[in-house]
Amino acid sequence: MTDNQLSQEQLAEICEDAFVNIKEACMRLQERTKCSNKVVIDMLNNLIEFYKSQDKSN
Repeated sequence: MTDNQLSQEQLAEICEDAFVNIKEACMRLQERTKCSNKVVIDMLNNLIEFYKSQDKSN
């Protein structure tokens, strides 16, 4: 399903679910590793760059 086939409500729900899941994963990472917020931010920035590069290749 592409973005233009989703209603605004569906897209908002997907985004909210994704945010909660990513936040929980980051919290679990910090609980296990005792890493700082900076480490989590750097990891998320790396993830952003990964998806940007994927978008450019498509």
